[in-house]
Amino acid sequence: MPRTAEQFEQLKGERRQALLGVARRVFARKGLAATKIGEIAAEMGISYGLVYHYFPHKETLFAAAIEDALQAWETFFADVQRTPGTPWERLERVCTRMIQSVHEEPETLLLIVRALTEDEAPRAVRDALARYKRQCHEQVAGLIAEGQRTGDVASGAPMDIARAMMALIQGLAISRALDEHAPPLPIEVLLRLVKAPPAAETRQRAPASRHRLART
Repeated sequence: MPRTAEQFEQLKGERRQALLGVARRVFARKGLAATKIGEIAAEMGISYGLVYHYFPHKETLFAAAIEDALQAWETFFADVQRTPGTPWERLERVCTRMIQSVHEEPETLLLIVRALTEDEAPRAVRDALARYKRQCHEQVAGLIAEGQRTGDVASGAPMDIARAMMALIQGLAISRALDEHAPPLPIEVLLRLVKAPPAAETRQRAPASRHRLART
């Protein structure tokens, strides 16, 4: 029985998404300049020409793989912002997703790092990623600032904390790519870096600080 137009479009969309996933892995592993379309086609298990049916140039495929990854983050973060809960609960959800992505899809972050650092990456892609990077930092910093106002997040410049968190995540992605058997970082380790100390601990530190000032 021949496929309907709707089934054909669905199959086409599924194949395109699968192709983007394979492209992300190959581009992340080898970079844009060293990657050949034939390698992506072979890993996908399709003909060389079929790749060009979906994407006319290697650079177009590279840009689409990046755009697909960015769209996934934007959709996720918008969902987080709509979900009821405290600022800490939303921040915990974001951190959990980032850790999971490092373990399950390290190629996504590696691809972004390559696009930001390789001269061969199209300028439009690098500019889009620079905006994405700023947006991610601002979004996470916003959650951190909200958590600081409720007393759940440690004090400090929210943007500095956000940048440190994102740098840690990128480092984990690189480590995961170098050793696929590396265990995932427990989410508690990341959260411990930003969690405000208990009130009792804060009160204990204050007198000691005042005592040291009195002796100076």
